[in-house]
Amino acid sequence: MELDARLRAYGAFVRRKSFSDAASELRISQPAVSKHIADLERELGVKLIERRTRSLTEAGEYLAGHVVRAEALLKQSVRGLASLRDPMAGTVSIIASGTPGTYVPPRIVAEFQNTHPGVRFQFELDTSSGVVDAVRAHRAELGVAGGFIAAPELEAEPLFEDEIVVVGPPNVSRRRLTRDNLEELTWISREEGSATRAIADNALADLGIVPRRRLALPAWESIKIAVRAGYGIAAFSRHAVREELASGVLVEIPFGSWRVRRMFSLVRIRDAALTPAAQKLADTLRIHCRALATPGQRLRKRGGSVPSRPYRPFR
Repeated sequence: MELDARLRAYGAFVRRKSFSDAASELRISQPAVSKHIADLERELGVKLIERRTRSLTEAGEYLAGHVVRAEALLKQSVRGLASLRDPMAGTVSIIASGTPGTYVPPRIVAEFQNTHPGVRFQFELDTSSGVVDAVRAHRAELGVAGGFIAAPELEAEPLFEDEIVVVGPPNVSRRRLTRDNLEELTWISREEGSATRAIADNALADLGIVPRRRLALPAWESIKIAVRAGYGIAAFSRHAVREELASGVLVEIPFGSWRVRRMFSLVRIRDAALTPAAQKLADTLRIHCRALATPGQRLRKRGGSVPSRPYRPFR
């Protein structure tokens, strides 16, 4: 089941932000994509795309939310019908950003498949922005990502809160470092698109810290190796370095008023029914992630609050 060719062309452009990339996705020519969208604009009597900037107009944004959601509902209906033959069979596609995808869902997915051997998984890692793109493009039924998720066709349900800590090798002084000390060190992080990197960079800016040297590496484990070898420091999820901090291989670096937290969310297409296996996995993720909450986080969920200190600039 598919939408009208003109709407499919428009949906592909919305996801890809490019006529040529939309054509590649649909396996048709670029002129054909342009013609489909031009025909759609002519029929509707509104301009959907600013051709010079490739940005959507107000009307284009309005239509985009409906088209992408309609495509998702159709794809989900096909998956759902196939799963009626055996609810706990078939394939569940899940994508997660680097930190949760490496340290949290893999164990849950492995346990789930052990319990439900008829379910197969397509499990991918990407940045948080890549997770959003994959779910929007229907390449994944479920996503787990950090940071703020803003897309009208997506639903982001909070799973658990995480703490970002700055760590370095043991030879880095445990005393509170000055701003100059911190700016002279090499800050190692994931590439652009990483929610951890974006949150840490914003926190550094709030503290007035501008690192002079940066290094981007493609995976959290490679960042750990570089930090352990003494090539710099990095901001990590506490989940990612819990064992290293406990063993003393890495040390937490306290400075200023650094207290940075972020939420990991379960991302899915809004209003689209999940297949039975995906719904069961989502429920399992909720149960396991609830156990990750600290007592303070559980207090907040019950309606209480936990005092937090504002950032104080270095003197």
